[in-house]
Amino acid sequence: PEIRIECQSDEEKFRICRSVEKHCMERYDCINIDGVRIQYENGWGLVRASNTQPVIVCRFEANTIDGLDLIQDKVVSIMKKFGNIHFEQ
Repeated sequence: PEIRIECQSDEEKFRICRSVEKHCMERYDCINIDGVRIQYENGWGLVRASNTQPVIVCRFEANTIDGLDLIQDKVVSIMKKFGNIHFEQ
């Protein structure tokens, strides 16, 4: 499912997304069309700015539930480095 993380403003949303994209592009195999999709061995995580609201949109996919949790935790941890992200599983 799509996960929507609210931000204080559009500026914050774009700043966090740009920072996550730059960080991940330097460290992981990524696709940066409409946000950044971080490729992992067993799945992927996507972070992108909403076009209509001050929201960061995330999606995650993996081969297993444990793999999904691991990818989600990794990506959210990266996001938290760059902004005040409130995310609950």
